[in-house]
Amino acid sequence: MEETISEIQLPDHWAWVELKDLTENPKNDIVDGPFGSNLKSNEFIEVGIPVFKIQNIKENRFVDKNINFVSPTKAEELSRHSFQKGDLIITKLGNPLGLCCKVPEKYPYGIIVADLMRFRPSTRRVVVQYLMYGINSVIVQNQFKAITKGTTRPRVNLTIVRGIKFPFPPLPEQRAIVSKIEQLFSELDNGIANLKLAQEQLKVYRQAVLKKAFEGELTKKWREQQTDLPDAGELLEKISKGREQVIKTSGKRQKSTNPLTEDKLAELPSLPEGWGWAKICQVSKVGTGVTPLKKRRDFYEGGTIPWVTSGALNESYVNLASDYVTEVALKETNLKLYPKHTLLVALYGEGKTRGKCSELLIEATTNQAIAAIVQKGTEEKIRPYLKWFFMKNYNEIRMKSSGGVQPNLNLGIIENTSFPLCSLPEQQAIVQEIETRLSVCDKIEQAIKENLEKAEALRQSILKKAFEGKLLNERELAEVRGAEDWEPAEVLLERIKAEKAQNGKKIHRYCKGYCK
Repeated sequence: MEETISEIQLPDHWAWVELKDLTENPKNDIVDGPFGSNLKSNEFIEVGIPVFKIQNIKENRFVDKNINFVSPTKAEELSRHSFQKGDLIITKLGNPLGLCCKVPEKYPYGIIVADLMRFRPSTRRVVVQYLMYGINSVIVQNQFKAITKGTTRPRVNLTIVRGIKFPFPPLPEQRAIVSKIEQLFSELDNGIANLKLAQEQLKVYRQAVLKKAFEGELTKKWREQQTDLPDAGELLEKISKGREQVIKTSGKRQKSTNPLTEDKLAELPSLPEGWGWAKICQVSKVGTGVTPLKKRRDFYEGGTIPWVTSGALNESYVNLASDYVTEVALKETNLKLYPKHTLLVALYGEGKTRGKCSELLIEATTNQAIAAIVQKGTEEKIRPYLKWFFMKNYNEIRMKSSGGVQPNLNLGIIENTSFPLCSLPEQQAIVQEIETRLSVCDKIEQAIKENLEKAEALRQSILKKAFEGKLLNERELAEVRGAEDWEPAEVLLERIKAEKAQNGKKIHRYCKGYCK
């Protein structure tokens, strides 16, 4: 349950302030970017005054990538929306919004876009790093959530932001809190870095296991202990005879499959004795599906036949339909109903989807972006081995894509993909070796993931304690109270307020009544 401001009991010498109280001039010091029409992408140039975008702003850090620039003339035109070294930049759009970071030293001046806010804090009131950490803490973030609750595209306005409540301690305590946060975050970051390194090492280990598996290394000792082990050629012969028998029985002609040529075999790596290279089409039938016309309501309304798209292939198994189609669609289109355990390979798709392999756990049809690898009879026994082959060769298969802006795979590429074939007993031994080793990896990976989640939760816990006045221990508090500039927060604010009023009077006298 999220804690509200009224439930937080601050130390006696702290005070609640509004963000605007931490500036010299709220209307000039907390501003947002220009309207979109005032800063267009066609005004960006290669070199000039930098423009910060929402993608550059993360929690407590600046992402120094894809920086655009405008001319000095344009920057001068948009000077109200400028930033300078020492300012804070806050996101005013997105989910979550309110992410805050400090302007990097390398950018002394620049412009923000419409979806950002620039906060210029008064350094005599607040330590800039303290303010940055505070804005990213759950205390302020919860207020941003409350402001934007129920909106489809979360966004805030400046008036509300200026009024956000903020926990405010004396300056020496702010400095000590920042020092303690950064010490704890540094230790936390080291731990996170080690966890991420372990993740990367696991990826390398996984690939090493799969590489050795399909080179015959994992089962080398096993193979030496076997007698009368059949070879790959015998397995291919058995599959071929099975196909011939199906043709005789059904009377249906099947697409002919040509084995690898001598020239192609010469290009491929050598394999252990008894192994051989084969093509996917020699051990499987490869098909695909279609997307029935969306305007044909009778293809979809009341449909009960699962229909799968390539997006579902990012998991190892497919047990849920992307949509459902009707019997009418199945009869009137080129849809095919594929049996359980069919292997599916994504022919195209955004991001990492293309080349992904998954296994059907339901009877389903597919769209045209999927190659369905169907195996019957003896071929079925090869399926577990073949699935691991596709998972191992994900990147290599992706590289076979052809086309322009969005390269695609096709059925021909999948059918003619060559793979190392060995006897069925050895395939079973290989799959067992892979699964035994990688199940250990899965457990370690899950533990790493949980620890990374705990680390992020601990980061927020540190910030929460810091901004409730509970981070510093008694010894650290005693030290800050001994600082020359220590004074309760309310005294500090009143003193600055009085100084500001006094300066205002001086300015008024200087103007001799002409100023308003």
